[in-house]
Amino acid sequence: MSATATPAPPLWRARALALLRRTWVRRATTALVVLMCAGFLGRSLAADREAAGAALGRLGPWLLPALLAALVGLWLTALSWREPLQALSRPLGRLFAVKLFAAGSLGKYVPGVMWSIVLQTRLAASSGITVLHFTATFGLYAAVSLATGAALGLPTLLRYVHGGWTALGAAALAAVALLVLPWALAVAVRLVRRLPALARRLVEVPQDVLSRAVWLCSVSWVVTGLHLWLLVVALGADPVAALLPCVGGFALATSVASLVVVVPDGIGVREALLAVSLATLLPPAEAVAAAAASRLVLAAADVVAFACGSVTARRRTPGPDEGRPHDPREEAPCSPPPTATRS
Repeated sequence: MSATATPAPPLWRARALALLRRTWVRRATTALVVLMCAGFLGRSLAADREAAGAALGRLGPWLLPALLAALVGLWLTALSWREPLQALSRPLGRLFAVKLFAAGSLGKYVPGVMWSIVLQTRLAASSGITVLHFTATFGLYAAVSLATGAALGLPTLLRYVHGGWTALGAAALAAVALLVLPWALAVAVRLVRRLPALARRLVEVPQDVLSRAVWLCSVSWVVTGLHLWLLVVALGADPVAALLPCVGGFALATSVASLVVVVPDGIGVREALLAVSLATLLPPAEAVAAAAASRLVLAAADVVAFACGSVTARRRTPGPDEGRPHDPREEAPCSPPPTATRS
């Protein structure tokens, strides 16, 4: 062995990595995180059961308006995600894009981020979208979603920690970052295309496409956050004072929870963070009730969007450009395209 050979990793590190890869360890980690968050939420509810029960009862008439806001937000999110996918692959109808995106939203309730991708790639095969293009879209949109969520959420956090002027400064920096983000992502795609294995299989994504994705995603965060605002106002919070904590707090809590990949869709983590964010507006029991109701509303929106997209997509005739390769150099689809109706 040469003197410059890379030394083998320590035995303890190899054993630790092998242990972390075991299925039972991953499941135990997931259970531990969920139980910790459930314990926090349960303790808050148990502290005032009557108030929590009354809060859930008062939310009943507001669930439908909240669901409508969540559905509009999901639609905008799907359109934002559709922008880079179309640029990399081929034209997609809006309804099929919503169906495809909602399929991933349903898959995220299974532990591990890969399940969502697997569900979407199988469905994408019906339009001949390749695994490579779908994976590239996932990477681009993950960057867009996390960046826009942080840009909307961090000013909210700083407002409570350091005051209003700091929050205004953070908001200005966030706006500048969102203006620069499309350019940075376009440069990143060009750099990736320099790899010999990808040069002929990926196309450049225009900056204007990424700009549309960024601003659609930003608007979707705001619209989706309004579902939480409706629930919080229904529980008696001041409408004006509740707007920023609900919209910004929802964006930040969802972004942070999405990074906890051992928990399906950040279940429990997002609710705990939302309850803390709403504690300045509502009593603890009511804040937890609003966070729990938010989870139910968003889950219902995922199901409704996928069902509506599936039914409507079957009734539509594909457009002249849908389902047709835009570049003869692109690889074969992830599986032979079936005869299912395309949007």
